[in-house]
Amino acid sequence: MFDLDGTLAMTDSANSAAYRVALRRTGIQGLPRLAGRMTADSIRRALPEMPSAWIDEVMRRKANAYCGELWRLRPGPAVEAFRRVLAKRSQFDKVVLLSDGNERRVMETLRYYGWDRHFDEIVCNGGRGNKYANYFKAFDSDPAACVVWENEDGQVHSAIAAGVKLENIRKVG
Repeated sequence: MFDLDGTLAMTDSANSAAYRVALRRTGIQGLPRLAGRMTADSIRRALPEMPSAWIDEVMRRKANAYCGELWRLRPGPAVEAFRRVLAKRSQFDKVVLLSDGNERRVMETLRYYGWDRHFDEIVCNGGRGNKYANYFKAFDSDPAACVVWENEDGQVHSAIAAGVKLENIRKVG
């Protein structure tokens, strides 16, 4: 199992640029109160006076702008591991991409690199709880038999909570 954002691809620059495009198109020229990774939640915190319909419009425009920012992507720290897994594919039951990202953005990123055809399953959890627990429940898979590549500490803890053995987790980045 591979995570995408920050693991296979460094997507923050493309995401942030797409958000900036979307914000400009909705009349916001800058977010000086916004530091760190740009997300819908960070925009809500920076602009609490804005109605949810406006946030929804920003998200729609951000999704449309993302393709124009793909050139900002960089390969992530697990790319070499991904290549090794593909080279030894017969040793694995399946190769899975498990992301908390939006399906459209995930697929655009994978197609940009030509990775979309290398996964047996591509699952986008969309930020709905523990992506690992949700996957194992939905696909009736044994978490103890999985090897996970992940970059975020919180997601590593989610994988462990879902039953992935610590020795089967490759923390990258």
